[in-house]
Amino acid sequence: MRRHLRVLVLALSLLTGCGVDDTGPTGAGAPASGLPLPGRRPAAVLHLYFSSPVGLERVSRLYDGPDAPQAALYRLVQGPDPAERTRGLVTFIPLGTPAPTVATREQGAVDVHLPPAWTANRTALRQLVCTAADAAAAPGAGPEGPRVRLHRAEGGEPVEETCAR
Repeated sequence: MRRHLRVLVLALSLLTGCGVDDTGPTGAGAPASGLPLPGRRPAAVLHLYFSSPVGLERVSRLYDGPDAPQAALYRLVQGPDPAERTRGLVTFIPLGTPAPTVATREQGAVDVHLPPAWTANRTALRQLVCTAADAAAAPGAGPEGPRVRLHRAEGGEPVEETCAR
């Protein structure tokens, strides 16, 4: 009997001790901070693609300036930052390689001119194509983004690629 009483008291204390008291509403404290000031536009986000053991991974970097596709390619050739490297992200673009140049953008396509020193492998080209496509994509674009036309410095017909992650 005594055991049943203990179980009953424990059950009642669990039901009544939920931690919510019956007081009314209280003040929420200071307003949120870190919001953009009136008249200033928020920083944009660039997405770069680095390689990981499971394939390409997209990382976000804050950016506040013109020409997002070109800025994304400049950041891509710099490689992952220390925090991204800690997460296991790497680049297959050789360090010191100059950034490709974004020449033209039109609805559904972007032209990227590779520098003469560009000797990257297939994974590096995928990093480049996905980064350029993501940066040039219009809001609401499909998952592959725009087509990327790669122009080699040696000339010839451009190679058209899409971002197949």
